[in-house]
Amino acid sequence: MNSEQVKEKLESVHKSPVDYTVIFSGKKSLKANGLYRPGSREIIIHNKNFANEDGGLNENRLMFTAIHELAHHVMRAEKGDRSRRAHGQDFWAAFHGLLDAAEERGVYRAEIDADTQKLIDEVRDISVRIAGLQRELGRVICAINESCKKNGLREEDIIERKAQISRQTAKAAVAALCLGDTGLGADMQAEAARQRTEAGREAVTEAAQNGASVIQAKKAARPESRMEPEDEAAKLELEKRRVERTIESLERKLEEIRKELGELNSGGKT
Repeated sequence: MNSEQVKEKLESVHKSPVDYTVIFSGKKSLKANGLYRPGSREIIIHNKNFANEDGGLNENRLMFTAIHELAHHVMRAEKGDRSRRAHGQDFWAAFHGLLDAAEERGVYRAEIDADTQKLIDEVRDISVRIAGLQRELGRVICAINESCKKNGLREEDIIERKAQISRQTAKAAVAALCLGDTGLGADMQAEAARQRTEAGREAVTEAAQNGASVIQAKKAARPESRMEPEDEAAKLELEKRRVERTIESLERKLEEIRKELGELNSGGKT
């Protein structure tokens, strides 16, 4: 695979309205696998970094770097980003989106064997359990707040000095509790709970359920990203999903209340 073929593959992923050049440096670099020069709009790939043990080229790893540099081109040349922070959240959201498109077109393959997939599933399961513990922490924090009011104590003193957790942690836990069990992992739940509007929370939840990364989900929650569809059928389908998620959330909450009532009733029997 040469530089022209790399550009051809990149253009199948994203056809940029601003032309650029892909160049193989012919070198091995210990500092970086590639770079983007905004002035000359050049994507430089240190192709010697991707040599396999047999001397062949690891095309998949090279394409990952090429897509990374394409994301820089998109941010700088197309979107006019001039921030000093090259790898901000907008960049990572754009990069992840390009990777998704590249996988769909077979340009980049995140080939995952059975053992790795098992580990991925384990990580996601642990993250969901951590999210559940965060909601449980929120429940206890709320109980502490009520106890403090009853006993004339300051909540922040008890939480920070006695329970030894920060106000930020306590606030995040209570927000997660209010969000309810959405089935999200810890980071996705935290992002959804941080949203100030119901539309924002729904956008994060829906993006997560569709396989988005945390940064992609965060961007999806921005008002400019939540454009209502013009087609009436699409609008109704969107509203239908929103109502269904609301019903699911209320049903989970109702089940929790029934469980608590059952525990209270059983505890009162002699």
